[in-house]
Amino acid sequence: MISRRPGTVLVGTVVVVVTVLSGLAWPAVAAAGGKSQLAKTSRRCPRASYGAHFYAPGRGKTVALTFDDGPGRSTAAILKVLARYRVPATFFNIGVNVAVRPGLVRKEVRAGYAMGDHTWDHPNMNLLPAASQAREIDRMNAKLKAVAHARACAYRPPYGNYDAVALSLAQHRRMSVWLWSVDTQDWMADGSGSSFWVNRIIRLAEREGGALRHPVVLMHNQPAGNPATVSALPVIIRFFRSHGYRFVRL
Repeated sequence: MISRRPGTVLVGTVVVVVTVLSGLAWPAVAAAGGKSQLAKTSRRCPRASYGAHFYAPGRGKTVALTFDDGPGRSTAAILKVLARYRVPATFFNIGVNVAVRPGLVRKEVRAGYAMGDHTWDHPNMNLLPAASQAREIDRMNAKLKAVAHARACAYRPPYGNYDAVALSLAQHRRMSVWLWSVDTQDWMADGSGSSFWVNRIIRLAEREGGALRHPVVLMHNQPAGNPATVSALPVIIRFFRSHGYRFVRL
């Protein structure tokens, strides 16, 4: 599914991390040795295939949890939930938001979560010429490297909009293009943490994700915060785990 969010106001760059390695096992959450974890993350990306990917990698039943538009006010809470359940995830951050909250990005990297490039300030890339698209991607990745010594090997175009130019730019940069197959529409809660929105997010994740063998679940992590997403996340994790899914990074 493609999520359309007209009028989205962002405070930062969207970083999308897409990893082409299939079936990555969840690394232990780093308690110490943060510097070595950061150094390892900054290595060159593997070669990327051409085209967009919608389904989680790996054998058996796998699921990838992804968070767009961060970091934001709910990032720390999301990280606590993921750490509690020892679940991997991929963060597609926005460059301008990385600039505002660099410490949270460093925490994501040190904990072993995958970093993605979601552009610098979340434009509709289909409306931009090649040079502008390249700047959006490169500026975000440069900020990620500057604040966390990390490299994004995954790219998620804003709104899921991409063209042949975007695919070529990503492949040339050894970045896989990752979209999603399950849309929780959590951004529609608009900062509300009410039970209505929490249950709606859970219902969409379970209904759409449970029907797939390799779902990529789209959630959000905007600057203003996503309390409903934080509340729904433990239930979503327990659902997939109880149904035999293995959590993977992209």
